[in-house]
Amino acid sequence: MIVGAAIIVNGRVLGCARSDPPEVAGMWEFPGGKVEPGESDIEALVRECEEELGILVAVGERVGQDVLLAHGRAVLRVYAARLLGDAQPQALEHAELRWLGPDELDSVAWLPADAPIVKALHPMLLDLSRSA
Repeated sequence: MIVGAAIIVNGRVLGCARSDPPEVAGMWEFPGGKVEPGESDIEALVRECEEELGILVAVGERVGQDVLLAHGRAVLRVYAARLLGDAQPQALEHAELRWLGPDELDSVAWLPADAPIVKALHPMLLDLSRSA
């Protein structure tokens, strides 16, 4: 299981540009990673966000459906998340970070696995930006 965090602040979601491996460098994803043995999805996401971005997050509801990866050998599951504390995300393992509003989601090249999540996230961000 691979988990990802759609970290949302003020109606914008955090996108992260991969720095490696070379075949996907420069493509965009949601932060996250593998769920280790004995970890829940939530525990893995909290750990991954701390390792990759230097932040603490509170994990919320699922975004979209499970996405099959690696010819069906793995599954990506993404959750909405929010920042805890005052720390701002840092690109510790990524080439670049960018906060994207609903009208900016298509301005970056998402990894194919993240594309269905981006589509599911769009109406959520629109609702948040309208209510802000």
